[in-house]
Amino acid sequence: MVKEISMFDLFETPWLLLIVSIIVLAVVIIIRQSRPDKSRWWQLLMPVILAGLAFGVDFLVKTDYEKIESVIDLASKAVTVRDIAQVDTIISPDYHDLIHNSKDEIIAFCRAIFSGPLIEKTKTRYTIINVSAPEAACELEIVVHLEQESIYAAAGRIIFIKAKLYFTKTPEGKWLISGSQILAVNNQPSNWKNIR
Repeated sequence: MVKEISMFDLFETPWLLLIVSIIVLAVVIIIRQSRPDKSRWWQLLMPVILAGLAFGVDFLVKTDYEKIESVIDLASKAVTVRDIAQVDTIISPDYHDLIHNSKDEIIAFCRAIFSGPLIEKTKTRYTIINVSAPEAACELEIVVHLEQESIYAAAGRIIFIKAKLYFTKTPEGKWLISGSQILAVNNQPSNWKNIR
């Protein structure tokens, strides 16, 4: 995954609070050594609490980037196991792309290709996510390992796909796929019309 993360973004990374906890630990140690009469047992808990808070915030608060990554992972798993119901939950009602003008059309396309053997496994190699809520875009390269019986396996069992996904954030804070582009297949420029 490639994305710009600031070390000072409290919700993206625990580093800021970890650095603060180290500074607090240093201050507590200096105070305890220079003024033993001011030493209290609870002073040593302060940096530990801050460090725990750093990991707690990182774990509990899901950022837009993490939610989008989750949708990408969910899409990859759903396609691998041919779960049309799962695909339906991550597609926006206003979905459209070069040849699919609605959610119903992309679901019908997925249903048609899911009817036979398709994908053994996938691996996302490269991702750039640009978020400008309530919209986002993501470029990714996916290594697709096809099942031997797949109709697409005639050209080879491993396919490299470069694609762009577009996302829309719902009022409830959920990210859904609102569009897609095929940019390249096996490093050759391509689009949805070549896939069908």
